[in-house]
Amino acid sequence: MKMLNANRAGMVALACIVSTSTAHALGLTGTIKQDNGQPVAGVMIKVTSASAAAIVTKVFTDAKGEYAVPDLGKNVGVNSIYVETFKLGYEQTQPQAKALAVLQPQIRKGTAQIDFVLKPTANIAAQVPSSAWLALAPESPEKHQTISSCSQCHQLPNERMRKLAEGLAGQDEAQREKVWRAMVASMRTAFYGVLQSEHSQGMTPELLAEASKPENSFLDQKDEDVVAPWLAKYMPTNFEQFAVADKAKFAGVPLGVTKKTLIREFAYDEKSFMRESLVLNGEYWVDEIARNRIGKVDIKTGTYKWYDVPSPGAPAPHTMVADGEGNIWVTLLGGMGEMAAVFNPKTEVWRIYGGFPKGMAAHDFSQGARYLMGYDKNDIFWMTVISHNKTIGFNRKTGEVTPMYDLPVPDWGGSAFHTGAYGGSMTSDKNFWFAQDNGDFGRFNTETRKVDHVIKYGYGAGPHRMVVADNDLIYLTLIGAGQISVIDAKKLKEIKRIDLPNRGSAPYSIALDTRRNALWVGTVNNDSLFKYDIRSGKFTEYPVGIKDLHMRIISVDNKTGDLWIASSPLPSNESEMRRTLLYRPGDT
Repeated sequence: MKMLNANRAGMVALACIVSTSTAHALGLTGTIKQDNGQPVAGVMIKVTSASAAAIVTKVFTDAKGEYAVPDLGKNVGVNSIYVETFKLGYEQTQPQAKALAVLQPQIRKGTAQIDFVLKPTANIAAQVPSSAWLALAPESPEKHQTISSCSQCHQLPNERMRKLAEGLAGQDEAQREKVWRAMVASMRTAFYGVLQSEHSQGMTPELLAEASKPENSFLDQKDEDVVAPWLAKYMPTNFEQFAVADKAKFAGVPLGVTKKTLIREFAYDEKSFMRESLVLNGEYWVDEIARNRIGKVDIKTGTYKWYDVPSPGAPAPHTMVADGEGNIWVTLLGGMGEMAAVFNPKTEVWRIYGGFPKGMAAHDFSQGARYLMGYDKNDIFWMTVISHNKTIGFNRKTGEVTPMYDLPVPDWGGSAFHTGAYGGSMTSDKNFWFAQDNGDFGRFNTETRKVDHVIKYGYGAGPHRMVVADNDLIYLTLIGAGQISVIDAKKLKEIKRIDLPNRGSAPYSIALDTRRNALWVGTVNNDSLFKYDIRSGKFTEYPVGIKDLHMRIISVDNKTGDLWIASSPLPSNESEMRRTLLYRPGDT
């Protein structure tokens, strides 16, 4: 009888293991506590499965330390699931394995129960974002220009830069400066290489020689003379210690995440460079600069449906904006005389706008209120020409192209390309506002065709991308200074300057969320995004947890409150970086 019971117990145990290894439609639930039983709130639970539509799903614990991962999909089984946790200042001690197949959790009604134990840690060097290492240095124009120059492409310092800096340990400051100057010089040519589209002509030795000249570069001689000495003086050469007591220097605001917060990450191809994101009528879009196409993402399957831009050569679609009629507009960097295109998602038909001077690269449109396309009193869309520090327009109906108009050069000079005519917007008076990445912020009067107002921020601040509210307040990111500038376009003046909680986080873009009366700030030198509540003037932080995270645009679905974001570092040669993600804040 005892033998029979033993066999029966073994069969039950075997059945349990078999059921967990073949179960489908799995979700996860559990608690996260410390050794003393105290719950830990705000812990990120990361679930990875190559079999799921979203290759990564992330949720967070509540005040009770409880979490719940929703159903991962009917075709997802235990053998394809890996789970781990993260919270700044803590280390996971139990369980030690990540694979669910090893953990063999009990599954009841399609949900696996997994509990975790964390312990506090005094050294958070392996956990901090890149911007944390910059927080130890004082604010200055030189620091701001260094952040602005480097974080356009990748985090500062990313893993490669840290390895280089570590190799300089023991060298004096003068020697370190020589190495950083060499690195700046190499970035001048590397900058061009990473932006090559699939059908671009390769850089010839002659073109590389021209690109390496400071006067032809986004990194000119003044930048080198600022950035290299600053890195030599302030960039650490040891990244093994960062005291948890110092975290307030870069992480000083509350987390906004709740048990309902949900992140789903969708992978994209190895040789792709996903530039921007867009939510339109409940559908999720991205544009792909390297392969000259835009794509619609099916979040139920994780697949992309692509639409090539029907323009010769390498059109390189860049900025992507919707209009009030449900169309998608993209600027084109290719320089082939075609600088804009519009796509109708219903008919799947493109219209390409040509007749522009060749060799010109369009960056931003004249986005109006709430980041919708804006046109002037003569039906003209305006664009910043990043390659030549100019603006140019075209009639949205006839396609007729205006002359090009010069934008001012900043007080510290620099070439047209270095000045970088970048962000654009249009206010209700139908005038076009422009931001120069290495310059100023101003208004181009679309009737007089002249720049009639300029706001100067100073070297290093980095006026970048902006959004216009219905009351004609413009919210402008200063990528170098780590601030939001609020401009009253009717009074023609800046009315407020808002410091980000982490000023080294490099705010690349900003989105207006009318549902929450809030701003979402996309950072490119941090592992989180920030929400700014307009009414209270307070920030909350929303962790993302992607290596070398680079959020160029945040698109808000004002019906659901969800955010749609593309991570776009350069180069994006590691799979963890190549992600588009749906972020459900969980606050509504």
